Amino acid sequence: MEFPDVYINANEYFLGEIEVSNQDLLNEYPKLTEKEILDFCAVKKRFASRFDQTASDLGIEAAKKLLNRKEIDKDKIDYIIFISDALDHKGPTTACYIQRELGLSENCGAIDILHGCTGFIYGLNLAKSLIYSQTAANILVITADNPTKVIHPADVQLRMLFSDGAAATLVSKDKIPGSENFKINQFVFGTDGKGFENLIVHRSGTRNPADISFLEENKNVPSGMKWGRMEMNSAKIFLFAFRRVPQLIKQVTEKHGLTIDDIDYFIFHQANGVMLEFLRKKLKIPESKFIVNIENTGNTVSATIPIAMNTLPKLKNGDKVLLAGFGIGYTWGATIVDYSE
Repeated sequence: MEFPDVYINANEYFLGEIEVSNQDLLNEYPKLTEKEILDFCAVKKRFASRFDQTASDLGIEAAKKLLNRKEIDKDKIDYIIFISDALDHKGPTTACYIQRELGLSENCGAIDILHGCTGFIYGLNLAKSLIYSQTAANILVITADNPTKVIHPADVQLRMLFSDGAAATLVSKDKIPGSENFKINQFVFGTDGKGFENLIVHRSGTRNPADISFLEENKNVPSGMKWGRMEMNSAKIFLFAFRRVPQLIKQVTEKHGLTIDDIDYFIFHQANGVMLEFLRKKLKIPESKFIVNIENTGNTVSATIPIAMNTLPKLKNGDKVLLAGFGIGYTWGATIVDYSE
């Protein structure tokens, strides 16, 4: 059986409506300095959603921007993949709600993927597999997260780093004239569940859920922490990335018969600006090839890679872009996409 080429055709994003600058954080935390913020994560502004907005609300806004593009025919979308660490309900599937809100065809599959930092790579892999199996032809991949909802005001490092945002990406078996088109190639994935406690949202699910004592303890926090509380061991997350990401880049380039020098641009999960600069230097990637936009967006979890794709410079036919996700789980994954005019 000959498999068809599969393309990323279009990409749009939406950030939380409340901009939080470094000065806003300095006003809230008088003992904090801007140097401390920049030395920790190199973020200058991040975005928060309203308390009444869910991750799916952000994803729907991103998808509306995508579907409003003149070259996109929403009636042809036959599958939705929603990727988030913050689903609306334990049931029904959040993607079903999104299908209704976007007015998509009833002949449309819908699935949620509960995933974080590597989520976009998983979404591309599943979309490509669905097209290979002739299950679907035009797939809407939505990545959306609102981590600010699960950050306690006392967790200043998390406040510095994380941001609410979403991206909507169209994946199909055909190139779309007048749109950006990236051919999706092969994938590499990995998991090490021994690190799951080093970045986790406690009291957010069925294992040790929020109880009366937890809610009472947090009753004076604006959110009440009713969605749970994120905890991150920054040192162990950094160590994981420094050890694992270079191996991931080596594996995915070798799988394609390429070297780092053959790659035109690199887009890593925008985990932390300081971490990204360390990885860039360790891998000896020229600054001109390394896409970084976390300074102005913060870490939007599953949405960072597709959001960063919007900052690529003008590409030429055949340019290769390496996409790599890594983080919570621990999980990691990567692919290489070829720009096609």
